[in-house]
Amino acid sequence: MRDSYELFFSRFHIDKEQFFDFGLNETIFATFDKAKEGWEDLKQRIKNNGQVYIRGFGRNSNASHLYKDFYSRVLSNENVEIDPTNNQKPANLIRDMTKCSKDERSGHEPIRNYQISHVFGRTKNIFTFTAPWNIVYQPKIIDPFTGHEAKGEMVSEYKTMLQKKTYVCFEALIEEYNQNISDNDFRQRIEKYFKDISNSSCYSQTDIDKLVKSVREELTPITA
Repeated sequence: MRDSYELFFSRFHIDKEQFFDFGLNETIFATFDKAKEGWEDLKQRIKNNGQVYIRGFGRNSNASHLYKDFYSRVLSNENVEIDPTNNQKPANLIRDMTKCSKDERSGHEPIRNYQISHVFGRTKNIFTFTAPWNIVYQPKIIDPFTGHEAKGEMVSEYKTMLQKKTYVCFEALIEEYNQNISDNDFRQRIEKYFKDISNSSCYSQTDIDKLVKSVREELTPITA
């Protein structure tokens, strides 16, 4: 197997461990206190029918109404909106929490060639899309190792390392998320919703299957 990452490391005599260490050390996280404050705010908005955001679902976000209906009926939140750029709300959040910005005119510490990343993914999960502990600034040179397109052992290795470091930083908040997402009553409401829409003529079977598969992948506990 010809792996372009391995070829790059070999050609330029780069040590993989040092490269990964650079990525982990130069990733910008929120402080725990700021993350806790933002997490409490998010939980309250979800619980009290406040405005919350997710990334669009389906091609050109054309199936996002399925998720909005899901959250409306399972969590009684009718104010779930689709992020207008797929990353605007997380970008605003990490900027405000870290006081770092890619916009040099913002008044915050200017940074360049950083990418905003969701460490644990789950971008259609209202608990995690704007969860402060799930969003970081990552050096663009390392970002491909955490994306969906890159493959291979090195990619999996680095992604695991980043997730473990993030979990250690925010363990208490992530475990609270895990408890909420694993709550028996919540899981029963999800299954009831799936049963209800299966017996309804509102959606096609294709749409139902697509939503069920996505929810089962998105609304899951985090392990690291």
